[in-house]
Amino acid sequence: MNSMKKSGMYLIVIMLLVFLPLWNQDLAQAAQSDKQKEQKRTFIIDNSLSDLDEFRDLVKAARRLKDYGRVQINISTLADKSFHEIPTGGNPWNEYASNNPALYKFFPDPRIAPFVPADFVLKNRELLQEKAKILRDNGMEGAFFANEPAFLPAAFFEAYPHLRGPRVDHPRRSTNPCFSPCMSTREMQEMYTVMMAGLLKNAPEIRTYFFKTNDAGSGNCWSDWLYTGPNGPAHCRGESTGQRIEDLFRAMKSGAEEAGCDLDIYLSHPQGSSNFSDEERAEIQNRLPENCYFKSTPEHETVSFGSDIGFLYPVRGICDVLSSLDDLKRIDRQKQQTIFINFSSFYDRGDESLAVEDFLLGLLEDHFRKYAANDEPVRQKLLNYCKDIAGDKYADSLYSAFVVLEEAFQYRRDNFGNVYSIYWNVSSRMISRPLVAVPQRLSPEEESYFLPYIFNVSTEEARNDYLDFHGGRWTTSPEAIRFYIEKVTGVSIKLESLDQEALKSDLIPKMALALRVHASLLRSCANFTVAQQIRDTNSVKLNGAIQRPDKEATWTGDPDLLKFNATMRDELDNTAELAELLKKGGLSVLCHAKDKLHEDCFLLGPDIIGQLQKKYNIMINHWRDIEEYMTSPFK
Repeated sequence: MNSMKKSGMYLIVIMLLVFLPLWNQDLAQAAQSDKQKEQKRTFIIDNSLSDLDEFRDLVKAARRLKDYGRVQINISTLADKSFHEIPTGGNPWNEYASNNPALYKFFPDPRIAPFVPADFVLKNRELLQEKAKILRDNGMEGAFFANEPAFLPAAFFEAYPHLRGPRVDHPRRSTNPCFSPCMSTREMQEMYTVMMAGLLKNAPEIRTYFFKTNDAGSGNCWSDWLYTGPNGPAHCRGESTGQRIEDLFRAMKSGAEEAGCDLDIYLSHPQGSSNFSDEERAEIQNRLPENCYFKSTPEHETVSFGSDIGFLYPVRGICDVLSSLDDLKRIDRQKQQTIFINFSSFYDRGDESLAVEDFLLGLLEDHFRKYAANDEPVRQKLLNYCKDIAGDKYADSLYSAFVVLEEAFQYRRDNFGNVYSIYWNVSSRMISRPLVAVPQRLSPEEESYFLPYIFNVSTEEARNDYLDFHGGRWTTSPEAIRFYIEKVTGVSIKLESLDQEALKSDLIPKMALALRVHASLLRSCANFTVAQQIRDTNSVKLNGAIQRPDKEATWTGDPDLLKFNATMRDELDNTAELAELLKKGGLSVLCHAKDKLHEDCFLLGPDIIGQLQKKYNIMINHWRDIEEYMTSPFK
């Protein structure tokens, strides 16, 4: 019996000696395979931070993703706005592009350099290199987001007229023409090679170059979707857009090769940002050089993740947690995807709050770290996070608030998806301009703090049409907006009812405040829509001569007068309430300029509270204007 036991033990030992190395080898191979997948998986984070301390905070928050792939952060933000591009007297279209990065703004070719302010270039370069060092010290990589081929100074084309490419500005949004270079010329391609080499030699941490084109300051000769229509020099008219884009890709790749850097180049990302016709898209996709990407494909799959600052701007600090958890389902742990993470607003005018950025990056980390939990239904995951944030006592209430918030955002997308606050509240200045019946009666002094910042080449249109957006007209449903506001305000109330001491971060209190500010801005959108509809209906009266009403008794007077007064009163109250919100901490959730110099069409001024007070006072001072054009009650 003992000999049988010994024989069994010997057999076990022999099996361990034989199979354990093989088992360890399998484990090592599996681990190596996972490691290879992680190395080929890339997280690319977009931001527009120019403050190095804020950038360091973002880097610290993003470090958690290093165990699951390469982490790259955009470092192409300009040190300051391109003030030199804006002509005397201003040009709304130039405001679009004034924050846009481009290769020549960092490492201009010697032929371009004389036409760009040297101190502007130097500051951009210094900021980029400081950020590159921060990434290097944290074992991370860089990305460079740009607009290419970017329009160049007029003086450059005076010196090199043969390099003038297409006109790229918007004819209804610009006061003067702007041109990008012709990429069909060998000379211009060589310049892009030189500029890319200069960039990568000075910041070899950059491993991804992303550019968008045919929009907001860039464009290609004879492309179908140029704002002025296909245009460019005659000598390259016969070339296709696909050929031009391929030439641009190859010029950039040559620069990377000269710098000795491996570089991935993207023309678009999952959310899209380059304007091409379907025919052009198909041709571009078929002519991509190696390591150049356009559309997401099974061979090189790209997905998007990030915050909702795009449609919430100028408000930040709001996180639709349920939708974010649902978005994670598109991020496959078994695939080598490129994951674009967006924390920046349109036109690089603001960034998401660090609290939301940190939270969303934490969700992404958990998606890779908590393998077993990934099989749970999304709403169960949401409840688990609510318990982590607020404890068992308040988890259900927080869960309910997040569910309603997701429903509200979906309702907005379905019913008034064109209401983006960056356009309605900021570039049309509904947040700060007075809502009055006869805006042409405002004095130049009364208009001075808001009218110059409304995006419109026509002062008259900017003054008189509340629903003119960048030369077009947008409409929406005030009733749908008001229903949305009720839902969003309900979420704020739920969040405010939680025991603040029980919460594990200030994310929830800040979100409650941000939602109230957001609701206020949407309330203005509804009120200005109603006001303009009334003004349109009564345009003959409101643009006619001042007159006294007749002496006939009337209980209501002109029905539209009462409706306008009710709308004006709601906006007056909304203005006062918003000012109070901002005084009580709301400025921290509102993107605004650091000083008066930087206020523009897409960025609110630093004294937004003072502007709200001006709006309030002007509305009171012009409260009775409508009574000189429409019949008031005479009881």
